[in-house]
Amino acid sequence: MIKIDFALAISIYLTLSLLLVIGYWIFYNWYRGKDIVHESQYIYQCPYCTYIFFHYNVNKEVVICPKCQSYLQINSFNGKEEKSDKK
Repeated sequence: MIKIDFALAISIYLTLSLLLVIGYWIFYNWYRGKDIVHESQYIYQCPYCTYIFFHYNVNKEVVICPKCQSYLQINSFNGKEEKSDKK
């Protein structure tokens, strides 16, 4: 039977657990990077309350700010705000 110190056993256990988590993280990010959608194109900022939010429905030209309920007109060319009209 192999005799090891208790502190060595804990350190080996923690090292292997950490390596497993890092390996899973690398594997996840490696395959996720190929199918990732650039979420920055869906980020909008309300000019009235400066609230930043995601809006994934690109078919609408007018969106409503979730915080202050202002109507925001979205430019269809670049997905950013063109002009705003307060509700």
